[in-house]
Amino acid sequence: MMDATRSLPLIILIALFVYPFVIYPVVLALWASKARRAGLPEGHGGMPQEAMPQEATPQEAMPSVALVICALNEERIIRQKIENSLCLRYPPDQLKIVVISDGSTDRTVQIARRFRPAGVEVVVEPVRRGKIANLNRVIPARSEDIIVLSDANVLYHPDAVMRLVERFRDPSVGCVSGKVVLRETTPDLNGPTGQYYSLEWTLQEQSSTIYSMTGADGAMYALRRELFRPCPNDTLIEDFVIPMQVIRQGKRVVLEPAAIGWEKGVQSLREEFRRKVRIAAGAAQALVRGSAWPLHAPARFWFIFLSHKLLRWLSPLTGMLVLAAAASSFQEPVSRMAMASIALITALAMLRWVTGWTQTVFSAPFYFLFGQAAMAVGLWKGVAGRQTVLWAKADR
Repeated sequence: MMDATRSLPLIILIALFVYPFVIYPVVLALWASKARRAGLPEGHGGMPQEAMPQEATPQEAMPSVALVICALNEERIIRQKIENSLCLRYPPDQLKIVVISDGSTDRTVQIARRFRPAGVEVVVEPVRRGKIANLNRVIPARSEDIIVLSDANVLYHPDAVMRLVERFRDPSVGCVSGKVVLRETTPDLNGPTGQYYSLEWTLQEQSSTIYSMTGADGAMYALRRELFRPCPNDTLIEDFVIPMQVIRQGKRVVLEPAAIGWEKGVQSLREEFRRKVRIAAGAAQALVRGSAWPLHAPARFWFIFLSHKLLRWLSPLTGMLVLAAAASSFQEPVSRMAMASIALITALAMLRWVTGWTQTVFSAPFYFLFGQAAMAVGLWKGVAGRQTVLWAKADR
């Protein structure tokens, strides 16, 4: 017979582990659906309709925009990126394209400078310092109303910047994230990655409806220039810390799903593992430094932050505690069920690893445990200060 007292700690740990992946998406979906049915303005939790944005701003009154493109040895794509940017449907006299070369040693600068007659500004950093160090120097010196941050290897839909900027007609919005679709991802991850991003976009849109997202897509996001606050030059995930600064100033971060871009996906499991390690390390760094915490944010955003970010980041630790608690009380039925579930998930993941079978029943456990392992490594590196801010750029 089950001893409820002995099993209670394990049950609590299991609930904490499962919650951000299974329970939270359901709760968030129900909450967002209820808000929409009630006809409440997005993100305002009942703000009167007269406080909502007015009709579309006339084109001649559109805010000025600086599209800041960070580039490191991008000679293969920088021409295409700049040409893509010059074709954006936005008033030309209100859009400034700025290319920052972060210590590039190839022909990135030479190619970018050919577009100076078209009004493209090229900022050359002779020594590589990392993305955030360059943003700290360049953004405070800009005079434009809106800053759009982009990676050099992301191509935008012609309407992407217009879609991002339109969201700023809502005075409560301080940052807007776009929707970057990955193409040509390695077959090892193509299915699971697509499913993951599809779920993430759904969660981001629902979070925007309730109040705010917890971060932004570093390949495409915009913010009001006056809300930017310089970060330490070794900040690992600026696309989380900068949006969090916006939230701490009382503004919202929202998803604009119609602002679309395309980026080539990861080409190997090793590359994806490094990417996930870096994100987790940046999360740990931000938690330790305090820049991850949504100070002064409303309670509904704390719910989103704790559910979507904090408990997910800590899930490797929670999972280890579940395993330890179940092993130490194996005679209890709950413990045996927990150990059996862990064994089944591990076996399915191993079959995926050994056989290469791509059916969801194998790939989902594999991708989940793959992510948990990377997150565990990243948390350790972030706390220990072992993750460099200089990203190991993939050769694409």
